Amino acid sequence: MQPAEDTLLPVGRIIKSYGTEGEVMAAFQEGIADLLKKDEPVWLFYDGLPVPFYITSLQPKGPRKAVIRLEDIDTLADAEEAAGKEICIDPAGYPELSDTDAHTITEDGLTLEDLIGFSLLDQEGSTAGTIADILDFSGNICLELSGSGALVPFHDDLLIDLDPELRTVTLSIDKGLL
Repeated sequence: MQPAEDTLLPVGRIIKSYGTEGEVMAAFQEGIADLLKKDEPVWLFYDGLPVPFYITSLQPKGPRKAVIRLEDIDTLADAEEAAGKEICIDPAGYPELSDTDAHTITEDGLTLEDLIGFSLLDQEGSTAGTIADILDFSGNICLELSGSGALVPFHDDLLIDLDPELRTVTLSIDKGLL
């Protein structure tokens, strides 16, 4: 049975294809990859509709990333099409998540992990890069940029704008940081 769209819980994002057999690299909220079940589908949105996929293999790559293989995604082209898509689960299949405390940063429930895949802009509106990961160094949050691996501090005092529709984060970034 398909759950209602508005009940699906975003838990991660597919970052990129991984290899040529349809595997993908995914970033998850911390601890989520360990909880995913092979008998419960994850949901990706295609053309605005949730489509279920079952995990056939999952190899953790640290506390927040994993290489996963999804049933019916078995070519490089399929994996590249899935890149950037949000990974959702039906919370009804995961009662253990009811106590999960995500870092909510907006009134509508956007979390730090949701920023993965957003474009990072500096105070002048120039694109600094795409957010590949969120790192927490004892409460000091940094955004890791894809490609360069540069780390940019993330703090409320530096935040200029956050636009979920445009998928952009605008921060005051010191000259020379990037």
